[in-house]
Amino acid sequence: MSYCYALAERGNTLATRPLGSQMREDLVRRAVGEDEVVLDFTDVIGASHSFADEFVACLAEEARNGDLNFTLAINGASPDVERVINKALDRRGLEVPVVV
Repeated sequence: MSYCYALAERGNTLATRPLGSQMREDLVRRAVGEDEVVLDFTDVIGASHSFADEFVACLAEEARNGDLNFTLAINGASPDVERVINKALDRRGLEVPVVV
C-alpha cells in the first residue's frame, strides 16, 4: 500500500528543524503498515535547508538503515524546493526517487 503525505496541509512555506522533526514524527505514526510513503510537496512554495535535512533526509536515512518499514518517494516539488531537498540528501549521501 502507498500513503501520500501532503505537506501543504501543514503550510506552503516549511522552515525550521523543529518543524521538520515534528512532521517526521507525525508521518511515521500515520504510515504504520504502509509499504511506500509519497512525500507530496504540491503547493509548497518554499522549504528551508534545515527543514529538508530534518524531515526528508532523516526519513531517507532511517529508511535506508531499515529503521522504517516503508520506502520513500517525492512528488510535486517545485524546482526550488527540489533543489533544497536534493542538497540535504546529497550531504548525507542519500537518494529518494521523484515521482512525476
